[in-house]
Amino acid sequence: MVLKVKMGDIGVAKSPESIETLLGSCVAIILYDRGKKVGGVAHVMLPKSRNTAERTPGKYANTAIPELIDRLTKLGARKDKLTAKLAGGAAMFKCNSNTIDVGKKNIEASKEEVRKVGLRIASEDLGGDTGRTITLSLKDGSVLVRKGAELKVI
Repeated sequence: MVLKVKMGDIGVAKSPESIETLLGSCVAIILYDRGKKVGGVAHVMLPKSRNTAERTPGKYANTAIPELIDRLTKLGARKDKLTAKLAGGAAMFKCNSNTIDVGKKNIEASKEEVRKVGLRIASEDLGGDTGRTITLSLKDGSVLVRKGAELKVI
């Protein structure tokens, strides 16, 4: 079964399932516990929420990661065994010097928040100007990244 994660949402599951999301300027924060074969994806839309009691924690990098870790530990994952992968953050719209590159800001915030909780980023597929679809296999923690006709495993 494939669990589809919508914008600003968080999805967690166990093997043999997989988790999928479609990204543009958003960033997928992907956490996986290889021993327990448990993982999750947060579809981060924006860098930071000022409200720590955010009602949609998956929407922001600073609220998504603690919520994702909490949900994964409830499924049996151990925080000290989690590895992180990141994907997305494309510059979907041509920007001039007066506009904000949301993708770049999402990448920076996601990396910072992953490091803050003491996790290592094992691999990433970030930036560019093309959207992508990612699929996390909970059997082995691999992430298939599809950008148009291009396929890549991170």
